[in-house]
Amino acid sequence: MSLEYRLVAFLALAMSLMYTDNRYEYLDRVRFSVAYLTTPVYWLADIPTRVSFWIDDVFVSQRDLIEENTQLRQQLLFAQRELQLLAGLASENSRLRELQEASQAVQGRVMTAEIINVSNDPGSRRVLINRGAHNGVLEGQAMLDAHGLMGQVEEVLPFTSWVLLITDSRHGTPVQVNRNGERTIARGSRGDAPGLELEFVPDTADISVGDLLVSSGLGQRFPKDYPVAEVTSIVHDPGQPFAQIRARPLAQMDRTRHVMLVIPDNEAIVGVPMMFDATTDVVEDTPVTNVPEGASPAVEELQPESQPGSQTEAAPALNPAPGSAAQDAAGGIE
Repeated sequence: MSLEYRLVAFLALAMSLMYTDNRYEYLDRVRFSVAYLTTPVYWLADIPTRVSFWIDDVFVSQRDLIEENTQLRQQLLFAQRELQLLAGLASENSRLRELQEASQAVQGRVMTAEIINVSNDPGSRRVLINRGAHNGVLEGQAMLDAHGLMGQVEEVLPFTSWVLLITDSRHGTPVQVNRNGERTIARGSRGDAPGLELEFVPDTADISVGDLLVSSGLGQRFPKDYPVAEVTSIVHDPGQPFAQIRARPLAQMDRTRHVMLVIPDNEAIVGVPMMFDATTDVVEDTPVTNVPEGASPAVEELQPESQPGSQTEAAPALNPAPGSAAQDAAGGIE
C-alpha cells in the first residue's frame, strides 16, 4: 500500500475516533488510564522550574531579607494604628449611644458638652467643658453622664465652663434611697480617694449596703430620681449618734468624656428651646407651639397666672414686720 493511501486511512481512523469519543464518550476510561503514564513526564519537565525556585530561596541575600523585614514591620505598625483608631471610634460610638439613652430619662431639656481638661489642684475636683456663656451655660446647671450625676457648673467663661464634681468635699448633693425614700445629703469624700459620704444619717436609719441613691430633687438644682451613687459601706459606732456611710458614684468621673447639661425650665429660652440631638452632638432649635397667639414670650414669663396660694399672693409676706418670727427665720437662712 502506498504512502498516500496510508495517510488517508489514518486520517479517516482519527476522525472516526474523534467523532465516536465526542458522541458516545467511549474513550474516557482510556484517557484516564493514559494520564497515569503521562504524569512522570510532566513531573520531569517541571524539575528545572522547581530547582530554580529552590535556588532563589536558598541563596537570597541578607540585605533583601532585612529590607523585606523592615517593610513588613512598617505595614504591621500602620495596620495596628488603624485598628486602634477603629477601636476608639467603636468605643466613642458606644458611649454616645449610652448618652442618648440616658437623655431620654431626664425630665426637661439637655445640652451636650465635652470634657476638655481636668483641674490640677489636688484639693479640688473640677473639670473643664467646651461650653460657656456663648452657648447659654448658667452657673448651677447640673451635669450628667450616661450612668449618673457628675456635678454642677461652678464658673462660666465665654466659651468654656468649670464644673465642680459631686466627689469634691465642698459639694453636697441632696439624695434619697431609691428603696424606701430615705433622704439625706451626700458630700464629697475628704480623703484622697474619690467617693461620697452621707452626712447626719441616724444610726437607726434603714440604709443597707448596695442601696441605690438617686437625686431627691430638693432645691430644684438636680433632676429628680437620677442615679447618683451606690452605698458601699456602713459603720455603726455605739458612741456616735450618726452612722458613717460611704457610697460609690455611678458616674464615670475619670473615664467619661461626653456629658450632658440640664437646662432648667425657668431659664430656657421660650420660643426656641434647645433639644438634644445625639446623631449630630449639637443643639437644635425647635419652635414652641403652646404659647398663645399674640402674647409675648417674655410677658408670659414675667406675668404668671394668679392662683390661690401661689407665690404672687404670698409676695407681701416676704417683707415681715420688724421683730417678727418670720424676720428672724429669714435672717437665719441668710
